Amino acid sequence: MTDRLSRPERRALQRQDAEILPLPLSMGTDPRPAAAHVRHVIHLLRGVHSDSPCSDAVAHVTALFDRTVSPQPPTPLACRKGCSHCCTQLVVLTAPEAFFVAAQLRKRPNTVAAIIEAHHRTQGLAINERLQSKVLCPLLDDAICSIYAARPLGCHAFVSTNLEACLATFERGEVPNIPMPADYVSVLYTCRILLLAALRLAGLNSSVYEMNAALAVILAQDNAEARWLAGEDVLASVPATAPPPPQFNDAIAKMAAFVAPTV
Repeated sequence: MTDRLSRPERRALQRQDAEILPLPLSMGTDPRPAAAHVRHVIHLLRGVHSDSPCSDAVAHVTALFDRTVSPQPPTPLACRKGCSHCCTQLVVLTAPEAFFVAAQLRKRPNTVAAIIEAHHRTQGLAINERLQSKVLCPLLDDAICSIYAARPLGCHAFVSTNLEACLATFERGEVPNIPMPADYVSVLYTCRILLLAALRLAGLNSSVYEMNAALAVILAQDNAEARWLAGEDVLASVPATAPPPPQFNDAIAKMAAFVAPTV
């Protein structure tokens, strides 16, 4: 695609997208299904009548992830409700994901205080140091995620087929070797690509941040999401994590270039 679409072409594409959006994500080489979701995420981020456009956009992407991964992988998941061994590791997320989480916490001052405390305890720690510190995620409530439906994409995708491997890593401090279903990894990869491509095409910051640091800053400000959507860098004081590796960044750029003429 190199030229902008005509109005009839755009209407035909909208009808095609409407058929694609409710379905699980097609994981073949055809970029058009993912492109439909990129366009929809951009539309949601621009939602002028929504209280939280970021929440709408991220909820769409995470629901897409959930309906695309296999409900019964070849090797059953070891994860169960109340199993929180992995909830001591560093979690990274985009700004819209952080705003989605923050929207759940505005009336929970105790959780906000726990986020700030966890941020102070883990700030500046390397990944291995973070694991060794065993600081539990402040969003847990009796070992259960208190924002489960709004948890970041990385948390949606981090699952294990072997409890012993989790205990070895998170309880005994051994070298991480967590077996994960291949489709969880590939679907996460694709969902992150389409979310980041949508952010870039919408002219928004596509940086990725450590969760507690981002939440601590967002929750200390008024109207942070609206200001961010208007172009203000409300997360300027939060260090962005390392940029995507070249192969991942290339995939984002290719998806953005494919979709650009249609938005």
